[in-house]
Amino acid sequence: MKDFFVDLHVHIGRNGQGRPVKITASERLTFAAVIRECLMRKGLDLVGIVDCACTGVLQDMRVLIDQGELMELPEGGLRHRDRVTVVAGAEVEAVEESGGISHHLCFFPYLRNLAEFSKVMSRYITNMELSSQRCGLPARELQAVTLSTGGILIPAHAFTPHKSAYGNACQRLGDLFGPSLQKVPALELGLSADTSLADHLGELEGLTYLSNSDAHSPERIGREYNVIRMHAANFRELSLALHRTAGRGVVANYGLDPRLGRYHRSYCLACQAPVQAPPPVLACPTCGASGKDFVRGVLDRVLSIADRDAPHSPSHRPPYHYQVPLAFVPGLTRAGLDRLLQRFGSEMAVLHQARPEEMQALVGRPVTRSIMLAREGRLPLQTGGGGHYGKVASRPPRGEQLPLFPTEPDQELN
Repeated sequence: MKDFFVDLHVHIGRNGQGRPVKITASERLTFAAVIRECLMRKGLDLVGIVDCACTGVLQDMRVLIDQGELMELPEGGLRHRDRVTVVAGAEVEAVEESGGISHHLCFFPYLRNLAEFSKVMSRYITNMELSSQRCGLPARELQAVTLSTGGILIPAHAFTPHKSAYGNACQRLGDLFGPSLQKVPALELGLSADTSLADHLGELEGLTYLSNSDAHSPERIGREYNVIRMHAANFRELSLALHRTAGRGVVANYGLDPRLGRYHRSYCLACQAPVQAPPPVLACPTCGASGKDFVRGVLDRVLSIADRDAPHSPSHRPPYHYQVPLAFVPGLTRAGLDRLLQRFGSEMAVLHQARPEEMQALVGRPVTRSIMLAREGRLPLQTGGGGHYGKVASRPPRGEQLPLFPTEPDQELN
């Protein structure tokens, strides 16, 4: 057995013909760019690309296979030069009779399964060139299509407002899936939630939790990831791990402190401010706004529907480690980041393994101290909400400061 670094939610901005795939994703985020970022900067072993059912991306994958850049593995997945495994998937929007909307990740072992799924979904989706489209099917029927074409379905960013299972479509996954909930192996927490918060809901005891990046640009890949214990990086082993079978499983989740997520606390659009009152807060305590003028935070939503007063984690639940991506670290310039990556090989190595004295020689004492505080979860934070990311509260020293995230158009759901 070996531990692998895994991020199962990465988008494609443009296909090989330069046409848009995920409208809100960076045009720099091509299939090849995802692989390059995982290989050269992030240190990921396995990546789930969730726009692969789009017709242009399917064609890109076939071209890369013909060129020898990708090789289909006998046990599922696509390998790039014996270094990075791609699990092909699709993010699809389901809609319930009640009008509730939720996003789900559907993953497939082989290109033929993915192509079959894409063909079936073309009956329900108007434009198969674009990602994350509404299919007109409820989640239960989307799951049935996914299973019948050889895939697995995982609810995406399950607690965020607007387009998620708990955030918009249901109070219990059992109401959404019925008896077929037992065929859901895992749930994606999203950037604004963590294990402790999700474990306020008893029905989730049997599910594996995933912490994924939902990356819309190369820089964001790996901002959340999983350490998964498997024999090899392929689809079959991943499926066994999600089902916690034969000694496989997620052994650690690494994610943002949920206070950094865009929807952690409720936010009043009328007052243009996050709420400060103890959760759950479902209407503005200042002006009384609710409904469309009030964005429910993940913390507030979960505590309002919780069936436990305190979180209770089952014995199989791995630790959740908070991490602050290097882009958040006060005072770290692009040049400094490049020096760190050149010396240590990947962001993960810098965040979790690099020795402080070695970092100090490259970026100085103040930045090294901030990286160590980030590693220990001790950086002061300002909470996010209403679509605004949280922030590291410390003031960075002078110099070129990395932006919190790139300034490209962004409508991420986390």
